[in-house]
Amino acid sequence: MNEIQLIDQSELSQKGEEYNYHPLSTTCILLYKGAATINCNGSPVELKAGCIFFIGYNKYYSFLEISTDAVFKILNYDRNFSNRIRLSISRYDAYRLINANSSAPFTPSPDDFETIWTLLSTLHRNRKRPTDLKKDFLQKAEINIFMAIIYLLADVIYTAGESTNQIRNKRKEEITVHFLQLIADHYKTQRDLAFYADLLHISIKYLSISVKEITKESPSEIISNWLITEARAQLIISTKTINQISQEFNFSDQYAFSKFFKKHVGITPKLFREQQTTLVTN
Repeated sequence: MNEIQLIDQSELSQKGEEYNYHPLSTTCILLYKGAATINCNGSPVELKAGCIFFIGYNKYYSFLEISTDAVFKILNYDRNFSNRIRLSISRYDAYRLINANSSAPFTPSPDDFETIWTLLSTLHRNRKRPTDLKKDFLQKAEINIFMAIIYLLADVIYTAGESTNQIRNKRKEEITVHFLQLIADHYKTQRDLAFYADLLHISIKYLSISVKEITKESPSEIISNWLITEARAQLIISTKTINQISQEFNFSDQYAFSKFFKKHVGITPKLFREQQTTLVTN
């Protein structure tokens, strides 16, 4: 089951620079003991024992500090994994859980955290065992353990304030999920809503109505958020020039990209990069 990767603090040092960026997977960090500070897309996040932190697949992260007694696990899972497992919840809720993202750690009850940690530890041990490719019992066990973890994480997320009691239009929900999946593949080069509406075989108006009703955000806002998130990451972790980034994101020129970035972040890309360099060196 290559869609899931799982490591602990003892394996982190072996990964090196890989842990500066995770554009293709969602990350869930569970800190069992000790403390750690993470730089997530330019913002420091403090983690303490018993907390869970989600990082969406369109964000980067790196560890700034790790206490000597820290014990944690990092779970990475494929952003398209929700299409290959069956969760007994709506498509949109399944999408949101698989691609969970948060700006602050969750702190579940000690009992809930212990249950999730135990399942995650079981999954970790199973993945280290040799497998017979002719038998898929272990793989089926891993999928079911992972699903149990997702359901328990869902309870943590919704207990913290989210609600699953909303009755949604299934057609609009399907459109929204497909739209979000398309953005993940095309957001760097396609900002025109007509492009997405054509792929979904609907009008721009119906796309906007559907996405706004389900997510409470407009399609344009979602695309812009993706671009800004990726731009912030590129400005920090890459050595690309601002002009190269603007070309990669299909802007007409560097000025247009800088204007877009400043509108959403409040400062120019150049100043943002300088501030982040100072943050890391300090």
